Amino acid sequence: MRPNIYFVLLSLLFTGSCTSKSVTENTEQVPAREVSSSNRMQAFVGTYTRKEGHVDGKAKGIYQISADTSDGQLFRVSTVPNIVNPSYVIYSPDGKYLYAASEIGGGTDSTGYVYAYSLSGEKTQLLNRQMSHGLAPCHLAVHPSGKYLFVANYMGGIAVYPIQDDGSLLPASDVQYLEGSGPHARQEASHPHSVTIDREGRFAYVADLGTDKIMIFLIDQNSGKLEPAATPFAQVAPGAGPRHLTFHPNGQLLYAINELNSTITAFSYDRADGHLQALQTVSTLPMDFTGDNTCADIHIEPGGRYLYGSNRGHNSIALFEIDDNNGEMTPKGHQSTSGEVPRNFAIDPYGKFLYAANQNSDNIVYFRINPASGRLEPIGELNIPTPVCIQFEPVRPPS
Repeated sequence: MRPNIYFVLLSLLFTGSCTSKSVTENTEQVPAREVSSSNRMQAFVGTYTRKEGHVDGKAKGIYQISADTSDGQLFRVSTVPNIVNPSYVIYSPDGKYLYAASEIGGGTDSTGYVYAYSLSGEKTQLLNRQMSHGLAPCHLAVHPSGKYLFVANYMGGIAVYPIQDDGSLLPASDVQYLEGSGPHARQEASHPHSVTIDREGRFAYVADLGTDKIMIFLIDQNSGKLEPAATPFAQVAPGAGPRHLTFHPNGQLLYAINELNSTITAFSYDRADGHLQALQTVSTLPMDFTGDNTCADIHIEPGGRYLYGSNRGHNSIALFEIDDNNGEMTPKGHQSTSGEVPRNFAIDPYGKFLYAANQNSDNIVYFRINPASGRLEPIGELNIPTPVCIQFEPVRPPS
């Protein structure tokens, strides 16, 4: 959902087939120096800071938190202020820099912005900001080389920014404006909702909620500029509204979560030319659910066996097991997020815990992932105002 769009979500708390154990709150503040200790991992939380058409933002900026890698507990560390609606954040591949989308648009706002920060222990230093060349920038991706930042503007297209050696952003070197529409009331125009880069950094995939297409671009390695691939897009069902994408760890599959019709579509991925071939589409909802729902985020745990998707309205995380042979998904149940409107969520780099950002109930609820079944056990929560994105520092999982 975006500014200037009115949409009603039911605040339903679902108790599914998974464990529904109560959660405990942790509000401990810890010194930032502890973040880098052996059992602490740094993360940042994106938020909304002001009231918009689809959200009553109450946050004060970007929140730095830390997670205990042994038991999953979260702790507040600090707040990065002076940024409006930092709804999406992402690290550079080396973990030295953080980039944030300032999701503003409409009214008196003529453009959104992207911010660059340097990270050094307990310090988060603003480097600079650039115009996003569109309204409501809502998603970011960094090229694997660390040389380019890609920004998806929900109302405006895709912009590419060269990243300097000090982590700061140069003005956009390329802007791609997309066209089209779809049958749903929210598909009156193109609405790029995310941009995802393949692991080799050759292709950019743009989930266009407004046109029911996943646009495919070839990335110029010397400039970051985008050119349509030989097969320029993959189509999903009319009115599906693709929102977020994730690659399988095997590099041969891509999965799209479709916001408007609450489904996930699996694609085979041709690494040679970027082509996507649809394989399967499944619902994220129980068969007996009749309320309003929109999907938000999608992730696969590092082992590649289990896939998760968030439901806003049903207020749950849907679990699927991925077939090793063909990539098809088998539904394995749902877990309540113990909150309202789970937006983005994150799986820690070691695949032990899942963290759900409940936008409208001001809490991040975290779960232990059962390695044998993929099911989620709620173990705690941390209160953060209007949380919508969680990003962990990049680390190399143990071999």
